[in-house]
Amino acid sequence: MEECLFCKIIKKEVPAKIVYEDADVVVFPDITPKARVHLLIVPTAHIKSFLDLREEQLSVLTKMSKVVQRLIVDQKLTRAYQLLFNGGKHQHVPHLHLHLMAE
Repeated sequence: MEECLFCKIIKKEVPAKIVYEDADVVVFPDITPKARVHLLIVPTAHIKSFLDLREEQLSVLTKMSKVVQRLIVDQKLTRAYQLLFNGGKHQHVPHLHLHLMAE
């Protein structure tokens, strides 16, 4: 199977402005932003969708949540922000990811 776009970004095969990166999570701006701040929080492990999370992978959600908390504070978004998981036909890239959006 051909790797997805997010896997290619994680491997630095496709350029992206990386906002945050560690062994488990990468954060970069959405290429079609729906808000002034529109970041994608992506696990480095390829997990196709929320429904594909296995028991042993659930810790990635905790890690993603902690990264989002840090981003909200660091980018001073505490006044108003949205978090969104897409799934099914609304998930354009088949790789689990969380949207952080703020005006």
